[in-house]
Amino acid sequence: MTQQDAPSLQKNRGGCLCGAVSFEVANAFEKLFLCSCNQCRQITGSAFASNLFVGIEGFDWLGGAGNIVNYQVSGRDISKSFCRVCGSGVPWVSGDGTKMIVPAGSLSEPVNVIERVRIFASEQPAWASDLEHVTIHAEFPGPLVSKVMGAKPLPTENSTIIRPEKS
Repeated sequence: MTQQDAPSLQKNRGGCLCGAVSFEVANAFEKLFLCSCNQCRQITGSAFASNLFVGIEGFDWLGGAGNIVNYQVSGRDISKSFCRVCGSGVPWVSGDGTKMIVPAGSLSEPVNVIERVRIFASEQPAWASDLEHVTIHAEFPGPLVSKVMGAKPLPTENSTIIRPEKS
């Protein structure tokens, strides 16, 4: 084995926020797409989706596959798989069945990726531009938590509030 071959044999673990779903994947990703299309922004609730692509043979579920819910956008090759317990995005199979699409945030370790690409940048919202000029904090700024974030969610007739058990 040469030094160049080593990263492709390494595995990276990932899973959902609550731990109900877990997986292992070869740390040799072909692409990282940062997609700002309207559908990806809606499906993630963020400025863009961050998805890694790897051959399906490099992927294994470790647990919780029965906790995965899949959503397919009608008439489009846009999917979302998520944990039915916590709602975290989890990997799904590409439309042609050859790749696993792995939400980058679901991985617990740094990744090796060959190509990083921003797509549908024309649909990026104005509030997400010039992010390099936004103030950076190592963690959530303290005073903001109690003043701005203090509002409680208003449950609706169709919503359920789930609170994790205290340990």
